[in-house]
Amino acid sequence: MTFNTTLPPTVEEFRKVFPEFSEVSDEQIEFYLYTAMQWVDTFWYPVDAKLAVLYAAAHYLSLHDRASGGEITSGDNGGSGSVTDPEVGKIWVKSVRFRDRQVSYERVGAASEKNSSSGSGSDTSASEFWESTPYGQIYLSFRRRNVAHVAVV
Repeated sequence: MTFNTTLPPTVEEFRKVFPEFSEVSDEQIEFYLYTAMQWVDTFWYPVDAKLAVLYAAAHYLSLHDRASGGEITSGDNGGSGSVTDPEVGKIWVKSVRFRDRQVSYERVGAASEKNSSSGSGSDTSASEFWESTPYGQIYLSFRRRNVAHVAVV
C-alpha cells in the first residue's frame, strides 16, 4: 500500500482516517484542512506533513464541536448514538503563537480558577492549546519531529 503525500489532504482521505467525523459536512472539513495547512511548513517530511495536517484539522473540528454544543458522534456500533462532552462551551479561540502565525483561545468560565480578579479568562500556551485534544497531541509529535530546536551554549 502506498501513501499519497500530496498536500493538501482531500476530504475523502480525512474521512478514511477519522470516521468519527462522519456527520461533519465536506465544506467544514475542507475549511479545517485549509486552516491546518497554515500550521505545517514546506520543509517537513512529506508523510509527516500530510498526517500533521490531518490531525490538526481533526483537532480544530473537535474544538469546534465542543464550542458549538458538544455532540460528538460515537465511533463504535456503526456511528450510532452520541455523547455529550462535559466541557461543552468552555473552549473558545483567542491566542496562540507559532513562529509568525497566531491563534488564541480562552477557557470560558475558567477565570476564577487562575485569576479571579481579572475576570478575563485564562490565556493558554500554544502547547496547551494543542494538548487539549488527542488529535492535537499527535499533531505536536509531528511538529516536534520536524521543527528544528536551537540550543544556545
